[in-house]
Amino acid sequence: MITQQITSDTIRGKLPSVKCKLCHNEVKKTSQIVKLGTNYGVICNDCAEEFSPIDRDLIYNMFIAFGGYYGKLRTPTTNNYKIIKSLSSQHQITKREISIASLDVRVLHKAFLYGISPSQVVQGLRILSE
Repeated sequence: MITQQITSDTIRGKLPSVKCKLCHNEVKKTSQIVKLGTNYGVICNDCAEEFSPIDRDLIYNMFIAFGGYYGKLRTPTTNNYKIIKSLSSQHQITKREISIASLDVRVLHKAFLYGISPSQVVQGLRILSE
């Protein structure tokens, strides 16, 4: 009986929506509850498929510490290459071995705000450094 009441169209619009802990998109029926840092959270299917558990923890912890969410600054005209090139020049990233562990926290946070995944950041910086 309670299930019928909640799923009725008149009540469904009044319930608050659940947002993905990483990208803040509204979570649909296909969602997952995963461990994020020391807590658990609901993430959308897109984030679950795109990020490994380690990447999800990194992104979640970055936004807990510095604010924002994945893709917050992304627009339809955002060019990942230009963003990575700008981050590279702003933070003087050299041609040394590039890995997630060696990157500045500011670079990663800014990239995540633009919706650039950790693997895309590393790959883009490697291309630029060649």
